[in-house]
Amino acid sequence: MSTPPTPPNPGQYPPPNSPRDARRYARAQRQYCQAYWRGGRRPSILGPIVLLAIGIVALLVELGRLNGYAIWNWYVQWWPLLLIVLGLISLAEYFFDRRDPYARRRTGGGLVFLIVILLLVGWGAHSARHWGHHMGVDNNDFWFMWGQEHDNDLQMDQAISANGSVIVQNPRGDVTITPSTDGQLHLRAHEIVHTSSDDDAQKAFDAIRPQIETSGTNITVSVPSHRGSAVNLALEVPDTSPVTINADHGEVAVEGLKKNADVNAPRGDVKFDGIGGDVHARMRDGDFSAHTIGGQVFLNGHAGDVTLSEIKGQTTLDGEFFGDTHLEEMDGPIHFHSSRTTIDLPRLGGDLTLNSDNFEATQTGGPLRIVTRSKNIDLTQAAGDIHIENSNGDINITAAAPLGNIDITNRTGDLTLTVPENAKFSVTASTTGDNDLQTDFPLQVTTSGDQKQISGSVGGGGAHLDLSTRHGDLQLRKGSASSLAPPAPNAPEPPKTHGPVRHLRPPKTPVAPVEQ
Repeated sequence: MSTPPTPPNPGQYPPPNSPRDARRYARAQRQYCQAYWRGGRRPSILGPIVLLAIGIVALLVELGRLNGYAIWNWYVQWWPLLLIVLGLISLAEYFFDRRDPYARRRTGGGLVFLIVILLLVGWGAHSARHWGHHMGVDNNDFWFMWGQEHDNDLQMDQAISANGSVIVQNPRGDVTITPSTDGQLHLRAHEIVHTSSDDDAQKAFDAIRPQIETSGTNITVSVPSHRGSAVNLALEVPDTSPVTINADHGEVAVEGLKKNADVNAPRGDVKFDGIGGDVHARMRDGDFSAHTIGGQVFLNGHAGDVTLSEIKGQTTLDGEFFGDTHLEEMDGPIHFHSSRTTIDLPRLGGDLTLNSDNFEATQTGGPLRIVTRSKNIDLTQAAGDIHIENSNGDINITAAAPLGNIDITNRTGDLTLTVPENAKFSVTASTTGDNDLQTDFPLQVTTSGDQKQISGSVGGGGAHLDLSTRHGDLQLRKGSASSLAPPAPNAPEPPKTHGPVRHLRPPKTPVAPVEQ
């Protein structure tokens, strides 16, 4: 006879080992652990700091103490600094908590989410600003989306001495400078404001009215800054007046002057045409062009497309360039410098085109020096000394008389040099053993270890050719005199009247920017 089961103890139901009881026990244990960690976690100071900073800035903008666009523009450019500050504060909290054995983590999911938002907004705003310019949208259009557009035209005239300098200060809007026919200063202004009423529009027009101040022989034209407004200026000045232009947001065009022109345009295109003196531009964005310049050309900063022609003096391009650089008929020396490429050229009889992948030039004079990387180089009718350092690209040089010393070092890429058939030179050339080494001259190719080499002289020696490449074919070719001689110069063109600023190339579809 079987023994009946023992009944459960009073008040214990369901049994302690039932699945339902086990689930309740596990849930209570999780809640206890969560409460324990929440109680031990210390709040981070990062959250209050971020909220206070945002609240203070928003309050100052609403009170008119800060310019909202200026704050936004600062954030677009310097937003990584906020992450650095937050990281420094978190690092300080970490070292402070190391002294407390009971300290818990401070950073919560909300703060991590805020940091992710800062990252996304910063990246998005930076990309929108860059592509907005390439698509024809100005950086100020953010404020122009609010309110109805109102515009107003006005004209101002001012006497000025023949050689008096003109200074233009325009925080928002285009500036165009042309020579006057009567030797005086004439100003045409087109004011644009965005407001909710006609009364506010009139107040804004009065606030941004251009001001003309004289100091001796100098004249300063300034436009007050006002949110949601722009003033496009067209000035006629004596052609003997040097001009200085500061245009924070807008395009600048100067033509037909005999003296120097100095432009500071962080956000906008800059164009010079028919200037007798030196031209100098400082830019952070936009395209640059200069044509028929009697003096020197200086460009500093960042720019997109750069187009130059008929420059008499020295040309200096120093910065980062993210489009095509095209030069024609440069009588003076050329110096181009970026983080990736350095070019020094004493003169350019033909044309030169430089972009992120290629460097092409015709009728260059020596000594020519090119130091770059990841670029295909193609030179035609290159006379005089040549020095080239390159990697990850092919080099093709067609030398012209007089043949100078040529020193070319290429790492990972083909190298082809064509010299006149009657040239006299000595040569040292080498490439890796698994590549071809060919020559049209009576020179012997030897193999030593993993290198193929040529060493000798042609025609009794003369100019020295030092050629080397790795992981690429090397060819020394013989060219005919007719194919290497420079073409006859074109007949001079008749004098040109001043007209619209010229472009050597038609506008093209924007592409992803890549530095040169």
